[in-house]
Amino acid sequence: MTSIGLLARVAHQYFVLGETQQAIAERLQINRTKIHRLLAEAKERGIVSIRINAGTSQALEMEEQLRRKYRLDICSVTPNDTGSELGLSEVIGIYAAQTVETLLRDDMTVAMAWGRTMRWLASNIEPVALRNVTVVPLLGSLSRRSSIDKYDAAAVFAQRTQAESYYLPGPIICDSRESRETILQQPSAREVIQKALNADLALMSVGGTTSSTLRSVGYMTDEEFDDILSMKPIGNFLGYFFDRNAELIDHPVNERIVGVYPLDTMNIPKRILVSGGKNKVGIMAKLLEKGFFTGLITDQETGSSL
Repeated sequence: MTSIGLLARVAHQYFVLGETQQAIAERLQINRTKIHRLLAEAKERGIVSIRINAGTSQALEMEEQLRRKYRLDICSVTPNDTGSELGLSEVIGIYAAQTVETLLRDDMTVAMAWGRTMRWLASNIEPVALRNVTVVPLLGSLSRRSSIDKYDAAAVFAQRTQAESYYLPGPIICDSRESRETILQQPSAREVIQKALNADLALMSVGGTTSSTLRSVGYMTDEEFDDILSMKPIGNFLGYFFDRNAELIDHPVNERIVGVYPLDTMNIPKRILVSGGKNKVGIMAKLLEKGFFTGLITDQETGSSL
């Protein structure tokens, strides 16, 4: 891990002094590509914190329209501009952290979903020392590949808030319904799921149908995913695939999910949906209409479609 001293020095020269990455690289005799990585690490570790407080009138009006339409307590619309380094999921996650920070307090339990947006949200929470805070996952916590860990959010969120982190001892999708039932009968799994259902705040996202993180990291085979697509789903939520009526699709994959059942989350007082993208509008709209969420954080383009 890079020393804090070097990260702070590079961050100071870039963000405070306004020097270019090339100039910093020449001064420190470091490759420019490494300077870019050091700046990214400085943000990841909380050494650099960037806040943009400039909501436009258009965004504010859209937030109010969405709030009224879906009977939301909280609504925040982010920019939808992306870059060569960051996609829409990352951008939404970064801005969502600012809204989520206002909801945090001592003596609370936060339940978190899994995925790229959630990870970027967690990584951009301003480091704070909260008292008696617990963070629990809404989905299985075990992975068989290190590349999957980059989608874990609960543990990162706990680190940023100095909270206690729990783990749900199982994969997101089991190899069989029987394996799932065995895992969920374990006292440790039952404890974590009960803590999630008793949470004060749930941070969740949805997946679309044109691409699937669950498939890309190996939780589903291409054949399983293609079979599900043939049933015309509108997307997935907490690992479960839904049809156009926002009902669960009758497919074996939906019987192998290790985690909190979607309908059971509706008893959590604050339930924030953090998602965006054209391929997610369908499932976002249906679940919002059905009252699955009390809050929404999305980008302007997705907000306009909703």
